[in-house]
Amino acid sequence: MLPPVVFMMVDETDREFMTELFLRYKRIMFSEISKIVPDQWEAEDILQNALIKLSEKVSLLRELDERRRVSYVITTVRNLAKNSLRDKHGLTVYSLDDENLRLADSISEGTDIEQSVIFKEQLEDLSLVWDMLDDTSKCVLEGKYILKKSDAELGKMLGISPASVRMMLTRSRRKVLELLRTKS
Repeated sequence: MLPPVVFMMVDETDREFMTELFLRYKRIMFSEISKIVPDQWEAEDILQNALIKLSEKVSLLRELDERRRVSYVITTVRNLAKNSLRDKHGLTVYSLDDENLRLADSISEGTDIEQSVIFKEQLEDLSLVWDMLDDTSKCVLEGKYILKKSDAELGKMLGISPASVRMMLTRSRRKVLELLRTKS
């Protein structure tokens, strides 16, 4: 059964895309949520919220190749599940598996272990402050480091020059560092 959020989409092509995305990934989305949140009803709510978040990013999801799309979907449901657990129960979830290391091909097979561990620690640090960032910072950081878009591509997407993208990235990285310092 399709979730209500998919039925409520106005644009028919978006609705078809999200229907296909849901049918293709529903098992993996529910599985990833269930690893973090054992309650089935809560997991269903998180899945609905994930679909709402993903439906807001339809144009972005269409641009991604299959591997990055599935990474994006999995990352979205994991983050929402972790946030739900933290918000409802005051628990923070730290993933001990190596799946985060493969996110969007950020680490290739030839990368040494020390770099992999450092990268994973940086991802965990970033996840601690991600919700505190404004939408623009999230968009720029996600576009550059997760989706691997060039400054020109980001500039076109945001309607600004590549030089402005570099400045936005600098400001966003500074915000992350400042938030991490205040959290410590």
